[in-house]
Amino acid sequence: MKIALFLSLLVALGVAALLWRAARNEAQARRNWPPGGRMCAVNGRMLHLQITGEGPPIVLIHGASGNLRDMTFRLAPALAEHFTVIAVDRPGFGHSEPLPRCANGLREQVVVLRDALRKLGYDRVFLLGQSYGGAVALKWALEHPDSVLGMLLVSAPSNVWSGGLDPLYRINANPVTGPLLRLWVAAFPPERLVRATIRSVFAPEPVPAGYPEHLGIGLTLRRTTQRVNAAQVAGLKDEIRAMVPHYREIEIPVEAVHGTRDQIVPAEIHTEKLAHQIRGIDLTFLDGVGHMPHNTHTDKVLAAALRLAARRPQAETGPGDG
Repeated sequence: MKIALFLSLLVALGVAALLWRAARNEAQARRNWPPGGRMCAVNGRMLHLQITGEGPPIVLIHGASGNLRDMTFRLAPALAEHFTVIAVDRPGFGHSEPLPRCANGLREQVVVLRDALRKLGYDRVFLLGQSYGGAVALKWALEHPDSVLGMLLVSAPSNVWSGGLDPLYRINANPVTGPLLRLWVAAFPPERLVRATIRSVFAPEPVPAGYPEHLGIGLTLRRTTQRVNAAQVAGLKDEIRAMVPHYREIEIPVEAVHGTRDQIVPAEIHTEKLAHQIRGIDLTFLDGVGHMPHNTHTDKVLAAALRLAARRPQAETGPGDG
C-alpha cells in the first residue's frame, strides 16, 4: 500500500514537473517570437495578421506545422513590391487563437479568415495557399467565390492520395496518446528531430540559412498548436475527397506552382490532375524542386502571382476590391 502510494506520488510529481516545464517553454516561445503584425477580434477569437505593401490585396495562407513567418521569410517581401500582402496565422497557429475542437476544419477556418478580412475592409482578395494552406484556399474559392479575385496554389494537396497518416500524426491525433506526446514534446523540444524534419520538407534542396530561426520552432511545438495541426492533417483527406467533384465549378483565375521532386505533396498525385479539373488553370512545374518553392524559388512564385493579377478581368480592376 505504501509502495503504491509512493509510486502514485512520484508519477504526480513527474507530471507536474512536465506541465511546469512545458508552460515555461511555451511562454518563452511567445517572448522569443512575439506577434509581428496586428491582432483582429473576429467571431470570438483573436486572429494574427501581418499586412505590408501596396496594391491589390493577396492573402498568404501557410501550411501545416507552420505559421505566417514561413510566408514572411522571403515571399511576403517580394510580393509587397506589387501587392498589399496579408499574411495570416491560421487559427491555432502562431499567435491566432484556436477554433473549438469540433469546428477546426477547412470550412471553419475559411469563415474566420474571410470575416477577419472583411472586418479590415478587404472584401475581395487574391488567395495564395501553400501546402495545407492551398486546401484552405480551394475551400474558400468553392464556398465564397464572390470574395476571391484569383487563386495561386503552391505545392498544394488537391486530390485523394493512397496510404494513411504518418505514425507520429496517428499518435498525436489519438485522444489517449496525443496529450502525452504533446506534453513531452513541449517540455523537451526535440530540436534535432525538428531540424531533420525541416530538411526533409525542403529536400532535395538545402534549407535556406536563417529559415528555422525565422520560423520560430518554439511556436510550432506548443501543445495547442500540435493538437490543432494533428487534427487538421488527420481530417484533410476526407475533406479533399468531398471537394474534388466540385472543382469544375471554379471559374476564377487559378495558377498553380509545384516542384517535381516534392515528396510531401507529390505533383503527379495532386497538381497534375488539376489540369483536367479546373477550367483554364495555368500550371508551372519546377524541375528538381521540393515542397517549399516559395522559399527556394521565390521569383517563380512571384511571377505566377503577377500572372494571376494580370488575368483579373478588366471590369474588376477598379477601386473597392480591397
